[in-house]
Amino acid sequence: MLRFYNLHAENPPLLTAYSTLIYIGVTIIAAVLLSRTGVPMKRLGFGPTFQPARFLVLAAIGVGLIQLTGLLLDPVSERVFGETRDLARFSDVAGSPSALIKLMALNWTVAAFGEELAFRIVLMRGIAFSLGDSRTAFGIALVVQAVVFGLVHAYQGPAGILGTGINGLIFGGLTLAARGSIWPAAIAHGSSNTIGILGLYLAS
Repeated sequence: MLRFYNLHAENPPLLTAYSTLIYIGVTIIAAVLLSRTGVPMKRLGFGPTFQPARFLVLAAIGVGLIQLTGLLLDPVSERVFGETRDLARFSDVAGSPSALIKLMALNWTVAAFGEELAFRIVLMRGIAFSLGDSRTAFGIALVVQAVVFGLVHAYQGPAGILGTGINGLIFGGLTLAARGSIWPAAIAHGSSNTIGILGLYLAS
């Protein structure tokens, strides 16, 4: 909501300037509370076993699926909503090396790992744990976190909500396929965003 107001309101409240910090703070608090309810820290995405080949293959599959769904959704969104994703929030990156570097840094920290920790680990794991930690619970959690992930990107318009919601399903599926590891989804998330950011940069 804060991001939406910051982009679309004529006089956005001062609080919108701190939306990312608030998001990071809430994620940390939620992770601490989740671990205190009995979920081991190793199940919060950073398990001791790192499998480079498997995780990179999963990430590549994720990137491919996101690019494919993007190509398929753009004409549908334009027909249904009359527009594609509203990426005006990132318009300053066009032709600006300094803005590109800054956005890339945010992409691989706050977005790639921060959002994956918040949505695919804390939120999805938290919902599944509260519903009994079963396969059915994870199925419900997968859908719910994707819906929330889409709504968080409301500043991108209806097409953005739909697109990021589907991306949330893909990232959640990668996390489940990796048995709770954050790595494949984070790599896929950062890589997909990188493709989009470079497209915006070169569009100038």
